[in-house]
Amino acid sequence: MATIYHRGVKRSFINEEVNLLSSKKIKRLRDNHEQDLRPSKYDLSSQYENQFKRINEKKNEFEEEYHCQVYLKLYSTTCKCTMDVIVKSTNDTIDDDDSILLAKTRIAKVIKPGVVRVRLVSTLFIADVDVYEDSSLMKLETIKKNYNHNNFDKQFALKLKNNRIGPGVIGKLFIESLDPSNGSYINQSPIFELNLSLTSEHEIISTSFNQNNENRLICGCVLSSDQSHLEISDKCNLKLNDMKLTHRLAEYLRCQWKFIGRELAPCFSEIDLINFQQTYLILDGNHECAYQLLREWYIRHPDQANIRYLLTRLKLPFDIIIEIHNDVVRKFISS
Repeated sequence: MATIYHRGVKRSFINEEVNLLSSKKIKRLRDNHEQDLRPSKYDLSSQYENQFKRINEKKNEFEEEYHCQVYLKLYSTTCKCTMDVIVKSTNDTIDDDDSILLAKTRIAKVIKPGVVRVRLVSTLFIADVDVYEDSSLMKLETIKKNYNHNNFDKQFALKLKNNRIGPGVIGKLFIESLDPSNGSYINQSPIFELNLSLTSEHEIISTSFNQNNENRLICGCVLSSDQSHLEISDKCNLKLNDMKLTHRLAEYLRCQWKFIGRELAPCFSEIDLINFQQTYLILDGNHECAYQLLREWYIRHPDQANIRYLLTRLKLPFDIIIEIHNDVVRKFISS
C-alpha cells in the first residue's frame, strides 16, 4: 500500500516539474519572439527621422508656391508710367484705383531657392533713364532656402513711346530661374510667362494750354507753363550735331546770338563773342554768327547742347518755342 502511494506521489511530482518547465520555456520563447518583433532604438529614431523629413518636405513644398500679379500706373502729363511685379503666396488683388491690373496667375508655381530674373519685353515701353532705370528692363531676386516668406515686389520706371496704349496685349513678363550648373537662365520653360494686356484703350492727353497752362507739341513733347521744363520724346531730343538742324535753329535765333552766348556762360566769354562778330558778322551776317555759335557750343559741351536746354534756358515766349521746336522737328524728320 505504501509502495503504491509513493509511486503516485512521484508520478505527480514529475508531472508538475514537466508542466513548470514547459510554462517557463513558453514564456521565454514568447519574450524572445516579442523582442524580435520590437524595433530597436536605432530603428525607431531612423523611422521618426524619415517621417519628420517627409513632413518638412511637404511643408516646404507648400511654402514655395507663389502667384504673380502685374500692375500699371499711368501719369497723363508726362507720358511716363510705372509697372509693379508682385510675387507672393496669395493671389488676392490690390485695392488701388490708380493701378491697372495687367496680368494675374491662375495657378500657383513652385519657386526653388536660388536666383530668379524678372524680365519685361515690350515694344511700347522704354526704360526711364532719367530716374536711372536699367535699359535692359531686367531685375534679379534671391529666393532663400528654408525661409518662409520669399514674397517680393519689383518696379519698373517706364516711358511710353506713344500717347495711346491698348487694348490688347502690350507686352510679356517672364520670371526665370538661374541654372547654377552653367550660369544661364532657364527661359525655355520659365516659372511664369504672363501676357500683359489691357481691356480698353488708354490715351494720355494733357489738357490744353489755356486750361491747364500746358501745351503738347506735335511730337508728343510737353512744355510746362513756367518754361522751366520741356519734356521731349526720344525722337525729338535732338542734339546740335547735325548741320541742317543747326542752320534751322540759327534762322530763328539769328537776332539773339549775342544774348544766347551770354546765357550760355561760362561756355562763352565776351572775348569769344567779339571774335564771332569780327569773323562772321560783316561778311555773312547774324545768321552765320548764330550758326557758328551753336556749332561751337556743341563742340565744347556736346552733352548739354540740345533743343531742350536751349529753348528753356532762353525763356522764350510760348509761341516762339512751339514754332521753333515744331519747325525743327518737322524739317529734321523729313530730311
